[in-house]
Amino acid sequence: MMRRSQIGLLSRLLLLLLVVEMTPPAIPVPMRSSPQSLALLRARDQCGRELTAAQRLQLDRMQFEDAAHVRHYLHCFWSRLQLWLDETGFQAQRIVQSFGGERRLNVEQALPAINGCNAKTSSRGSGAQTVVDWCLRAFVCVLATPVGEWYKRHMSDVINGNA
Repeated sequence: MMRRSQIGLLSRLLLLLLVVEMTPPAIPVPMRSSPQSLALLRARDQCGRELTAAQRLQLDRMQFEDAAHVRHYLHCFWSRLQLWLDETGFQAQRIVQSFGGERRLNVEQALPAINGCNAKTSSRGSGAQTVVDWCLRAFVCVLATPVGEWYKRHMSDVINGNA
């Protein structure tokens, strides 16, 4: 015959087993992302809602063809981050600050590259170029600079949860 203390212990053990059994498994917590990385991911997700899986994969691989979905995605992405203004193009100083400033980017290289691409690709007088066209061309221009190489590495880290 069991004693009351043994019965009490056994009932507590059964209760504990039930609680453990009914508790859902822990969800792995991703690496803590910086606020800047979270903003990039939010803009990427919001602006990529209309994309097919193949189009999204192409952009995640940093392949930016001259296509309507790419132009609209890039314009949405940079505008949502407030790093592109339709009147002036990329906001070079804000981009440098948003991406870590001198700690992460060579400012003497980044500012002239971004501003140069804004100027080089802008054709305000023609009227044929839309702001989404300008945004794509300026972005592709920046990608061809060392700033673009850094951007590709950084975005890859952000997308993969490493930044």
